[in-house]
Amino acid sequence: MAAALLAAAVFLPSTVMAEKSVCNCDPCECNKTLEQVAEEWENRCRCTTPNLESMETAASDSMSSGSDEENESAPEESASRFIEILRDESFVYLMDRKTARFLPIPHMAKEKMIDVWIKLEPLEYLEGDYTYPAKYYLEHYLIRPKKQQIQFLAEMEVAGRPSSDAENKRYDGRRWEDLIPGTIEDAIYHAVLRHKGDIYDESSANGTAIRDFIENTINVSL
Repeated sequence: MAAALLAAAVFLPSTVMAEKSVCNCDPCECNKTLEQVAEEWENRCRCTTPNLESMETAASDSMSSGSDEENESAPEESASRFIEILRDESFVYLMDRKTARFLPIPHMAKEKMIDVWIKLEPLEYLEGDYTYPAKYYLEHYLIRPKKQQIQFLAEMEVAGRPSSDAENKRYDGRRWEDLIPGTIEDAIYHAVLRHKGDIYDESSANGTAIRDFIENTINVSL
């Protein structure tokens, strides 16, 4: 009998404390059992736990959005590669800034020439008579500012994407031509010089010897 009374005395305070802990937040909770309260807290935790699937979906959407922005900016970068330097009644002349550069003239280390590709777009396409694929022309020139001379290397007609099988002549020191006023070569020469600030000046690339750099860049045989 004494043992039973002692067990009851130990059990009752703990039960009362448990009930008090349940009732600390809201007196109305006193009518609920411990199981009901525990279930409610479990439901609350479940609602406030981050949804990993939602987070992964949001991250994926964010990455996709970034890719779209990069794709949208790509055409702008491509368009800025060519800058208009000249226009006449037939063509718009655009200089390729990516490949245009100053180079040492072979056997004349103190004198430089400009290696440049010019894109010719027919005005008829720009005026609304566009047909697909659009045709344009690419012309390759060497320009010698010190002597006011020009050297023609290649011309190709392009429909769509240009191919790499065009016949590009080698540099030849005997093929420099003096400018003739009023010719298209004279106009291109002066138009390129007006935009020489957009042309990269480089006599070697990453430590490569000047001889190798010239041969690899403009197909010059020394």
